[in-house]
Amino acid sequence: MDENKRRRNVATKTGDVKIKSTDIQKVRNYLLEKQNWICPVCNQSLKYTLTRNIVVDHDHNTGYVRAAMHRGCNRAEGSIYKSAQKWGKAGSLQEVINVLERLIAFWKLHSKPQTNLIYYNHKTPKQKQEAAKKKTAKKRASKKKAKSN
Repeated sequence: MDENKRRRNVATKTGDVKIKSTDIQKVRNYLLEKQNWICPVCNQSLKYTLTRNIVVDHDHNTGYVRAAMHRGCNRAEGSIYKSAQKWGKAGSLQEVINVLERLIAFWKLHSKPQTNLIYYNHKTPKQKQEAAKKKTAKKRASKKKAKSN
């Protein structure tokens, strides 16, 4: 039995269907219609996105297809998942979800300051702007000095 037939037989025994690479376009279109052309990550329309920038996302542990989404959103989802596994010491999907839920709770709590302390090297937008102007002025003065010599 050739490999493709064996894979199809295994898939149909469980009721699951292993798609072929040639099915990706059809699957993407099916998912887009099912999702009303909305990316599940950023909640933005996929209607005017180049086809090459719409990917079929799948779970890397199980292989199950999940959704069509922006290429960048897919990359972000994968990066966040891997980061949560690494720094959150999470192994399973549920552990990753728990880490991210705790992170969201942390952000919500700290959306209003919980202390009256400001980090030592923090600069306000105005301070950043002033520093940039100072740096530009110093650079101009240096170039002007170099020209006059």
